[in-house]
Amino acid sequence: MSNSMSAILKYALVSHLKMELIAKLVRGKKIQEALDTLEFLPKKAAKTLYKVIKSAAANAVKNANKDVNSLYIEAIDVWAGPKLKRIRFTSRSRISHYAKYRSFVRVVLNSK
Repeated sequence: MSNSMSAILKYALVSHLKMELIAKLVRGKKIQEALDTLEFLPKKAAKTLYKVIKSAAANAVKNANKDVNSLYIEAIDVWAGPKLKRIRFTSRSRISHYAKYRSFVRVVLNSK
């Protein structure tokens, strides 16, 4: 992993299970192919992952002087972040509890 460049997004307001579904689609693909795939998916997680991959590619170009066309996605790691616990007031003075799930994402790029 000495050649690799990465980008990390913390506390994304998408469940790690939903993010993992989208990450499976683009693991191992070339950067441009992955961005084209994510651009037209109608999912919030796809939009978030698009930004992280674009950021990782920019890191590789700026910091390691890599060519964008030679980069591919080596790994996408997704894990659960802390939950935001919330309440909703309902009828007859009752309370419903719910949670908003967050996730952490790390994208690792490498060049061929």
